[in-house]
Amino acid sequence: MAAFFFYNNRKPRKFGYTPILYNEDEEARKKNLEKRIHEVKQEMGVLPEEAKSEIKEFKSEFVSQTRHLKKRKERESAGRGTFLSNNLLLLLILAILFAVFFFWILR
Repeated sequence: MAAFFFYNNRKPRKFGYTPILYNEDEEARKKNLEKRIHEVKQEMGVLPEEAKSEIKEFKSEFVSQTRHLKKRKERESAGRGTFLSNNLLLLLILAILFAVFFFWILR
């Protein structure tokens, strides 16, 4: 009885929405007309020219906008140890204590 469910599974119906009141060509025409009107107004001097923003490097911009990364950069530039070096010292101490425990107490 269960074998029939494996072989005769029907596919679910697909959602096929076709918009009734939307015309791609008309939307593209409106967009081109608005763009041309904007360009003509800028040429006539009615609208001020937009200042083009410089493309900033993503990594430096991201670091400048996040607090924890900004603090890490400040610590590194000040010469203080990083998070990894502090944990490395802790792991070294734990390894020495484990070795002492293993050879002294268990032996």
